[in-house]
Amino acid sequence: MTAEYSEAVHQHSFSIRFFPQHSQRQKITDLNIEIDGCQSFVVTDDSFQNKKCYGRIAEPHRNFALHIRGKAETGLAIYEEYTDYPFSAILFKTQTDLTKPGKNLLNYHQALGLHKWEGSYDKALYIMRAIPDVFSYHPGTTEVHETAENAFTLGKGVCQDYAHIMLSLLREEHIPARYVVGMMLGEGASHAWVEALCGNYWYGFDPTNNQLVNDEYIRVSCGRDSDDCSIIRGRFYGCGIQQQNESVIVEEIKERIDSYGSDNCVHWSADRRNT
Repeated sequence: MTAEYSEAVHQHSFSIRFFPQHSQRQKITDLNIEIDGCQSFVVTDDSFQNKKCYGRIAEPHRNFALHIRGKAETGLAIYEEYTDYPFSAILFKTQTDLTKPGKNLLNYHQALGLHKWEGSYDKALYIMRAIPDVFSYHPGTTEVHETAENAFTLGKGVCQDYAHIMLSLLREEHIPARYVVGMMLGEGASHAWVEALCGNYWYGFDPTNNQLVNDEYIRVSCGRDSDDCSIIRGRFYGCGIQQQNESVIVEEIKERIDSYGSDNCVHWSADRRNT
């Protein structure tokens, strides 16, 4: 990720949350982090166990760049086992300011007739498959902090909006669900999807692409909604106007047969440039 400023800025403090980590689904190796102009930074965990980096650049600068490279071995499992305290799932049942449904989403939730499905997994699968019938992908339509209700009313948006809408519907069914940010093969930017707690397992659902999360996905962070998973935040002193760009490169570099005898365990090379 890179950022350019029209005038020099200084005392630039930032926090970055874009570091894939080990899970039951994936194994991360050869992780390398470079931040131009920042010789030291601290990496810690946030309240959702996402890796987060804190740093500061005191000197005047007009450019900022973050480079993250590594390898992810994916497809190690089709779910993640729920290992937190039982009561912690309540956090992901609760609507947030971004997912709270209004009149239109509540009416749509009723129209779905989810009472026909008994299990959480079947309900989540049905919701994922239903959303593309009423919502379409159109970049530039919605804002960064668009709510699920507003996006649904517009009827179009981006992956963040698909995820917020699905979260809203799942939580109306009292199904714990979390927002996920990551990368996937063929995308040139970060991607968002949903994980729903079905029984004792987190399953991944991608309503934007109308498919289950598979070995083409690399998870980076999760939270209640997109605010919990913001990639970069910070502040600086100066009057410069910031122009920000990001790119993600995910390349398949090798396949191997996993322990289940299938070929869904894939090595990836990921390159994230951020500002």
